[in-house]
Amino acid sequence: MAEFVEYRAEGMIPELEQMGQIGLFEKHEVRTIVKKRKEFEYKIQRRTKCKEDHLRYIQYEMYLLELTKLRREKIGVTQKKADIEYVIANRVNRLFKQAIQRFKDDVTLWITYIKFCKQMRFYSYVSRTLVQMLQVHSDKPNLWCFAANWEFEESHSVENARQFLLRGLRFHPESRMLYTEAFRLELQYAAMKQKQRREKQEAEEKKNAVGEGSSTSAPSRKESQGISGQTDGEQQETESVSDQVLEGRLAEVIYETAIKKIHDVHFLIDLLAIAKEYDFTAKLQSQMVNYLRDTFSNDELMWDTVAHRELEGLTYIDTQSQEESSPMTASPGTSETNEDTMKNSESYLLKQRIKLCCEVYTAALKQLPTDRMWSLYLEMLVELNEDLTHLPDFKRNLLRDAFEGAHSAGCMQEKYYLLWVDKLKSLGNLKKMEDVLRTATERLPSSVELWQVRLCFHLSRDDEKLGLAVFQDAMARLGSDNETALPLWKVMLQYYQTNDMLKVEQMFQDGIMQQPAISVPLKPLYLEWLVSYKGIVAARKMYQSMCIQPPLCLELHTKMAALESVQSNMNLKYVRRCHEMACDQFGKTNTGVWMEYIKFEQNLGDAKKVSDIYLRAVRNLDPVNTDIFVSEFSLLKTGMTMVQEHTS
Repeated sequence: MAEFVEYRAEGMIPELEQMGQIGLFEKHEVRTIVKKRKEFEYKIQRRTKCKEDHLRYIQYEMYLLELTKLRREKIGVTQKKADIEYVIANRVNRLFKQAIQRFKDDVTLWITYIKFCKQMRFYSYVSRTLVQMLQVHSDKPNLWCFAANWEFEESHSVENARQFLLRGLRFHPESRMLYTEAFRLELQYAAMKQKQRREKQEAEEKKNAVGEGSSTSAPSRKESQGISGQTDGEQQETESVSDQVLEGRLAEVIYETAIKKIHDVHFLIDLLAIAKEYDFTAKLQSQMVNYLRDTFSNDELMWDTVAHRELEGLTYIDTQSQEESSPMTASPGTSETNEDTMKNSESYLLKQRIKLCCEVYTAALKQLPTDRMWSLYLEMLVELNEDLTHLPDFKRNLLRDAFEGAHSAGCMQEKYYLLWVDKLKSLGNLKKMEDVLRTATERLPSSVELWQVRLCFHLSRDDEKLGLAVFQDAMARLGSDNETALPLWKVMLQYYQTNDMLKVEQMFQDGIMQQPAISVPLKPLYLEWLVSYKGIVAARKMYQSMCIQPPLCLELHTKMAALESVQSNMNLKYVRRCHEMACDQFGKTNTGVWMEYIKFEQNLGDAKKVSDIYLRAVRNLDPVNTDIFVSEFSLLKTGMTMVQEHTS
C-alpha cells in the first residue's frame, strides 16, 4: 500500500512544481498539499474501505481546484491551466470513479458525479456513467427519468432519451412516472421541432422577399430532390413521418399504451394537464376527455376536471356523438343570442364559460350527489369569488345558490359552512346565520370550530341563556374528555369576565372538576385570574388546594412560582413551596423542575441551597435522566463561572 501511495505522490510532482513556479502557492503550502494528499491516499487504500474517506478526498480536491482559480484571478496569472486545473479535475474524476466502483449502491454518489461532470464539461463521461448507473439501479424509475432528461436537455439527443425511457418501461411496465416523462418528452420534442420549422419558414420568406424574383429565390422541387438525393416517394414519406411527430402522434402512442396499463383517474388528469400546455394537442385533449368521461363517469375528480376546462375556455366537444342535450357538449358558439354587441366583451365570454362550468357540475351532482362532489363545486365557486372585478353579483349569486344546495342536500363540510356563515355575517343576515349554525352543529357535532362560532354568535348578542344552552349541548356532544373543547370553555370565561365577574369563578371551579383534557390547562388560568381579581392571598389558598388535587399539573406550579416572583414584596417561602411541589410530583422523570429550582436559588434565593437541591435531584431522578441532569447542571455552572469572571 505504501508503494502505491508513493507512486501516486510521484505523479503529483509536476503539477505541484507548476503551482510553485507560477506563484499560485508558497512552498509551505505545497508541502501541506502533499501531506494532505498522502493522508487521503493512505485512507482510501486501506483494506476496509470507507465512503466518507473518498468523499473527504474529493471535497479537498474540489476546494483546491476552486482555490487555484481564485489565486489566478487575484495575481492575474493565466498560464499552465492545462497542467494544473485539468490535472486536478482529472484526479477528482478518477476518485469519483473509484468511489462509485466501490460503493455502487449509493445513488447520491452517482448523481453527484454526474453533476461534477457537468460542472467540468466532461460530457463524454456522462452518457457512459448513466448506462452504468442504470445497470446497477434499474429498479428505480426516477433514475431512468433522470437519464432521459439529461440526454434531452443537456446532450440534445431525443433518441437516447427515448431509449432510456423505453428501457425503463420494460423494467417498470406500470410506472406512472416513466409514462408521464415519456409523454412530456414527445410533446416537448414536437414543440421544439415546430418552432424550428417556423423559424426556418420565416427565414426563407425573408430570403425570398429580398430576392430578385420568385424564379431565382428558391430552388425548384425537382432541384431540391436532386440536392437531397431523395425521390418523390422518399421525400413524401419523410415529410409524412415528420408531420406526425410535429402533430404529437408519438405522444398519442405513449398515451394509448399508458391507459392500457394504468387505470387511474389521477394519472390521466396529470397527462391531460401536460397536454394542455401545448397548443397543437387539441385533438389529443379531446380524445383524452372522451376517455375520461367514458371510463371514470363515477369519479368526482373527472367531473371537476372537465368543469374547470370549461371555465378555462377549453370547451368539451364529443367528436363521436355531438349530443346537444349534454351539458358537457355545450359550446358558447352554439347558443343563439341577440346580444351581438356583447359577444366580444370579456365579461360576456367569462359569463358563458362560468355557465358552462356550472352546467357540468349540475350534471355531475345529479349523477354523484356526494359530499366530495359538492365540495369540489363549492371550492371552484369560492375561488371564483376571490376576484370580483367582473360579474360580482353573478358570482355571488352562484355561490349563494350552491351553499343552499349543498346545505339542503346535507352534503356541506365544515370548511364551507364556516365560509357561508362568514358571508351571511358580512351581509347582516343574522336570522339565516343562526339557522345555518344550528343545522351545521347538528349535522357535524364533532366540529369544535362550528360550535365555537355558534357560541360566539349568541354571546355577541348578549343572549347568555341561549349561549349557555349551546355550550352545554356542545359539551354533551363533544364529551368532557375532549381537549378540543377547551376553546369553548375559554369563550365562556372571556364572556363572563366582560359581563359578569361573579360567574367567572363558578365557571373556573366547574372547569377544574372536568377530565384532565379540560381541567389541567384551566388550573393555571384560574390562578392568574384570582391574582388579578382577588389578589395573591386568594391565589395562594386556591393553589394549596389544587396542587394536590388530581390530575397533577406541572404548569400549575410554574404559573404560581411566576406569579409569586412578580409580587412587589416577593416572599421566598411561597416561591420555594411551588418549586418543592413541582420537584416532589414530577422530579423522578423531569430534569427541568430541578434546574428551575436551582436557577431560582442561584438568582433570587439562597445560593447555598443549590448543592442540596443537586444531591436531591441525583437521588430522585431515574438513571437516564440523572445523566441528562448532570450535563445540564455542568453547563449551567460553567455559564455562571464565565459570567462571574466577566463581571469581576
